[in-house]
Amino acid sequence: MNIQKSVSIIEAKGSDLEKARSYCVLQGVRPPNEVIRGFVELQNHDGGFPFGMVKDNLSTINETTVALWWMEELDLLASPAAEKAFSFLLATQKTEGCWDEDLRIGQYELPSWIQLEDPRTRVYLSAYATYWLGVGGYARSQAFRKAIHFLIRNQDETGKFYGYLHTTWIAVGVFLLAGERYARISDLGLQALGDRSLAGWSDSQIAWALDCLSRGGLPKDHPFIGRCLAELIQRQKSDGSWASEDGEAYTVTATIQVLKVFKRYGLLASSLER
Repeated sequence: MNIQKSVSIIEAKGSDLEKARSYCVLQGVRPPNEVIRGFVELQNHDGGFPFGMVKDNLSTINETTVALWWMEELDLLASPAAEKAFSFLLATQKTEGCWDEDLRIGQYELPSWIQLEDPRTRVYLSAYATYWLGVGGYARSQAFRKAIHFLIRNQDETGKFYGYLHTTWIAVGVFLLAGERYARISDLGLQALGDRSLAGWSDSQIAWALDCLSRGGLPKDHPFIGRCLAELIQRQKSDGSWASEDGEAYTVTATIQVLKVFKRYGLLASSLER
């Protein structure tokens, strides 16, 4: 595994924001003020982030969760921008404990995993919004409790959560964050993930799963975590990158994802940990 090659490809091909995320993740380097300012200025007055991260587009649940993911990497989860983003999620939760996108975003060209009034999209958005509330310190809130009961109703007997595969690893992360009381639910979800071959997973999917599960406290010696880490080590490309499920344009993002979970599990050289 050649981590220096990975860093070099991020430096060569990454945007200013991507490079700032990687420096902060790998070396704890504070992002430049102008990069933070440019990112935060995308945020709408309601606290959400705009569709496609295009300024003044309508706020979406999906983009707001992505923004919180980037804020975590930039060490901004305690910032006013993050507080506003959490407030947006709390304000948009439905009475059933779930989240749906505003129907008005139908004016945009939506990705395949964001389909209006589609139950698969609803469960995915609900899992990821709940996950970030848990990471952000809202695990004792009424909103979090309502959300986890919505998710429980959408887990089948095999442990899989309804809809997309990524919904299951996000939801398992939620129940790990929720504590020992929900161990049976997270264990069943982990069994569903462990029963699947990683051969059909992209590099970025494996890294995303590791990100969510590690935040929930799963250690490196957990069998599923060990399998995922070993798979990613073997999959590094000759240029140092890892592949994204969304195509070559997202190679840098996928590579940052992988390096982040490697660092979290202590797999990076000490020179990059400083």
